[in-house]
Amino acid sequence: MVKVLGFLLFLVFAEDRNCAYAHHMNAPLDWIHPYLLEPTPIKLRPFDLVMLVVLFGSQAPRRPGLARPMRNALLLVLGTTVFSTLYGLTHGGEFRYSSWQTYLILSMVLSAFAIAAACRTPAHFIHLAKWLVAAAVYRALMCWISYFTWAKGLIGQSGEFITSHADTITWVVSIMVLLVEMVDRRSVSVRLRNLLLILFFLGAIQFNSRRLAWVSLTMGLVMFYVLFPQGVAKRRINRVLVVLSPLILAYVVVGWGRPEKIFLPLASFSSVSTQEDSSTLARNAENLGLIFTGNSASRAFGTGWGRPYSYLTLKYDISGFELWRYVPHNSILGLLAFTGILGFAGFWLAVPTSVYFNARVARLAADTAARRVALIGVAQLIVCCNQLYGDMGIFEPAAMYVVAVSYAMALRLPTRTGLWGPAAPPPNQAPAPQPIG
Repeated sequence: MVKVLGFLLFLVFAEDRNCAYAHHMNAPLDWIHPYLLEPTPIKLRPFDLVMLVVLFGSQAPRRPGLARPMRNALLLVLGTTVFSTLYGLTHGGEFRYSSWQTYLILSMVLSAFAIAAACRTPAHFIHLAKWLVAAAVYRALMCWISYFTWAKGLIGQSGEFITSHADTITWVVSIMVLLVEMVDRRSVSVRLRNLLLILFFLGAIQFNSRRLAWVSLTMGLVMFYVLFPQGVAKRRINRVLVVLSPLILAYVVVGWGRPEKIFLPLASFSSVSTQEDSSTLARNAENLGLIFTGNSASRAFGTGWGRPYSYLTLKYDISGFELWRYVPHNSILGLLAFTGILGFAGFWLAVPTSVYFNARVARLAADTAARRVALIGVAQLIVCCNQLYGDMGIFEPAAMYVVAVSYAMALRLPTRTGLWGPAAPPPNQAPAPQPIG
């Protein structure tokens, strides 16, 4: 089942029917979408039917089971999504639009339970990570090819990209996976291979011109460093940081505010925080409409799924996209507008619950492999939260299925490592963890 899951997730992350380069050159994996992600006559996609088979076909032993708080948090996501849908439909919403808004949320919950049922050991999650890296390599290769053929003039232009928004997640998370392996493995060949792959992904991020990718990478690295346990490996990381600090400082001082493409990462931070280009202004207009909608509707329940948000200006018009008032870029404000405070809390509670359980495993587990996996589980969830805030995360399959993997880790690893459940020791009596690396 784990091999089926890994290959299935690879297909979802790699399929390129809607990538920007598909309009300019051959998209070799565009055939995946109709076979895996198009609805069947019963309105369920083949991907979700396979997930149902995995869920009910994985006969996991009763002990250790799943972490109950994480399970309850996911059931709460399910319950609040159903309630907000019914609320919206009874207040003028349309089922067609509500299904677009909520399908991936429901699919994410199903996938989290299915992955947790099939993946019972840290090695299983490492297997999934390898498939994610493979998909990231494919999309990065298509990005590099595009850059040196039809798209070289697009780099750095506001709103332009070569592949897709969601590749931010696959590339940044893959960099985290490779970094953990570099620290954990002393093999020179593995470290050299991973370093080259990281540079390959950084080039793709640069070419794809998604400024949120640099923010996500920075926040993921910070979380990676904070959770990384003390030991020989962290001392090596600290020495590397000491050596690189003058170079990083010089890069920031020289490059801040400069237009050259080599300083695009810095320009991404400045445009997010201070400069207002057309993309930023369009997002601001959209955010104001979402805030207005949330204030106009019920504070507790929002508008309900299936109803549009109210726009305040069409200066930055995207009305050519049919669903533009139903699937906003800022999924966080969208949740507040469409589901209100209660619905937002019901959805969002799963995030800190997952972070808590994965961070607990990353810091306290005696199993080194489990700690590596849980470390990635926290970092990739932070990356996905950035995507939810800035780039239609709830409506992107890649974002929601990476979230599902993090949730599955939080369901399975705490009980697997003995850090949660009836037999779990108090935090001050947890087994002494072995250093990574």
